[in-house]
Amino acid sequence: MTDQKANREEMAKEYDAINNRLFLLQIVALTLLLAAYQFSGASAALANGLTARFGDKLWYVTNLVYTVISVFGFAAFMMPFSYYSGYVLEHHYGLSKESVGEWLADFFKSLMIDLVLAGILFSVVYALLRLIPTWWWLAASVFYILFAVVLSTIAPVVIMPLFHKFEPLEEGELTDAVRTMMQKAGIHVVGVYKWGLEEKTTTANAAFAGFGKTKRIILGDTLLSGYSKEEILSILAHEIGHYKNRDTLRLMITSSVLALAGFFVANYCLIGLTGLFNLGEIYNIAAAPVFIFSLFIFSLISMPFANLHSRRREFAADAYAVREMGAPDALVSALEKLADQNLSNKEPAAWIEFLLHSHPSMTRRIERARNA
Repeated sequence: MTDQKANREEMAKEYDAINNRLFLLQIVALTLLLAAYQFSGASAALANGLTARFGDKLWYVTNLVYTVISVFGFAAFMMPFSYYSGYVLEHHYGLSKESVGEWLADFFKSLMIDLVLAGILFSVVYALLRLIPTWWWLAASVFYILFAVVLSTIAPVVIMPLFHKFEPLEEGELTDAVRTMMQKAGIHVVGVYKWGLEEKTTTANAAFAGFGKTKRIILGDTLLSGYSKEEILSILAHEIGHYKNRDTLRLMITSSVLALAGFFVANYCLIGLTGLFNLGEIYNIAAAPVFIFSLFIFSLISMPFANLHSRRREFAADAYAVREMGAPDALVSALEKLADQNLSNKEPAAWIEFLLHSHPSMTRRIERARNA
């Protein structure tokens, strides 16, 4: 192993460890913030003030304005974490090219999107809590699943272009090879697009994006400039593997089950905790921090099991890519490059991988690919 490669791997381990500590700190900070918001009386004061302003009959307006103000406030309190992880750390390890102004612009755009999404979700969920308090959790699960499908459909044409440039991939040998691979797999997509990552980051990526009529292949320009045609095709073959293995459907089923379970648990937490702390009816938006905390804890508990399922699907997609390419060499080479370029810890601790990682470690992926 060369000194440069050893140094990159050491940096990757250090980068991963810092991100893991940040994740833990954010959990603690968010928990304390939710508790302070609920039990200081600030949440109730905001909800009561808005009710006094808009009246009981316009409860849906109160809920919407409460949500927007709360999301904005939480973003402001958590911004130091976002700035450190998204700007300081990325620049320190040479993964970002953004200026402070560019980072702030992206942060603001993300916040606006969060405000819109949270406004829609909480307005619907709290309307269901009020109108069908016994079965709200079932209706909320159905709505959440449909909402996620709609969001996946519009993301590549509405949301993603807000942050990166997308343009059709130039005609040539690679484009022809991609089309041939897609036709062989029986997959119809809108097109193959170059994903403008280079102006903001040094990392590389590729993916299927969209759903239904917006489904498309996106290849990062950082990938196109630094990888061979065979390596790019092997990465694409991995993504095709997800499609051929029906991983989108599997993900939808898993997400549906988790959403149903999460809202079911939140229902009993709301009933129990609003009664215990005398917070009023479960549809009272003043008790929203309790609702958020319930879903937050459930997501943390269920995350390792969701990640376990995800890692298995990644192995299956890798195996498909090896079969499609006829040998593991191109995929192994691409994974090695991705690990180095994206500063991925190739061998995280087993318990860290189990708890936090949706993808298997690069070392395990490479070993499996070679033995596929």
